Amino acid sequence: MIDYLVIGHICSDLQPDGSTRLGGTGLFASLTAHRLGLRTAVVTACADDFDLSILPEGLLVLRQTSPVTTIFENRYVPEGRVQTVHARAESIELGPNGSALPPEWRKAGIVHLAPIIQEVPKDGGNSFEGALVGATPQGWLRTIQPSKCVTTDPAALLDLPWVGGEVVVLSEEDVQQDESLVRELAKKLPQVVLTRAERGATVFLSGKGTDVAAYPSDVVDPTGAGDVFAAAFFAALRKHDDPIHAARWACAAASCSLEGFGASALPTPEDIHRRMTR
Repeated sequence: MIDYLVIGHICSDLQPDGSTRLGGTGLFASLTAHRLGLRTAVVTACADDFDLSILPEGLLVLRQTSPVTTIFENRYVPEGRVQTVHARAESIELGPNGSALPPEWRKAGIVHLAPIIQEVPKDGGNSFEGALVGATPQGWLRTIQPSKCVTTDPAALLDLPWVGGEVVVLSEEDVQQDESLVRELAKKLPQVVLTRAERGATVFLSGKGTDVAAYPSDVVDPTGAGDVFAAAFFAALRKHDDPIHAARWACAAASCSLEGFGASALPTPEDIHRRMTR
């Protein structure tokens, strides 16, 4: 049985010096869940020669065959981040003729829909019964232009085919600082969380927002912190059914992850507890 199932591309992130490293919500969320002691699996699509050996033993991977692997490049300019997609792997199929999920994976306790570039079915939550379905919808808001640059349409958030029971985590950057969209979504869904970087997060329950403070950290690398927050939040919510506690737990987890490069600082439950009581 699987406790935590992540669905989304693990990608290759092109660095300024021409090197690459693994990235994507699928990577950071699955590593976080595994680090927290959950039986974790990830469904992705990538080329057969894409090296996933960095993933720890015990973290299960279902690799859907694709001619290419998704390759992102992030450049930072005074106006903000410019994203380019140099290649995109095939979309992930969840139906009976798709990725052939093992039957026991369809009974996962938590299902995390983690698109980064329109690769996860928008109605993917319908494939699972009895699970806590969490979504980080940033990838459903993105479009690749002919120039290969990525544009984001935050208004698409309200047009997605929400079933009505999903728990959604997104960032201020995802909605381009338009909090009104988040408040509108919170009228449709029971739980929506808006992360605010060093200012913590706001948890919307039935439309009412509650602010949760961030934990201080010595920032080394912010890469993946939002994905760490989401995975920790979904895990704590499933365990305790307390969204405010889950948000505090997730803020502490994200704070820990900021203090190292990439996946090197992903926290254990003990790390998070120490951060919360410090």
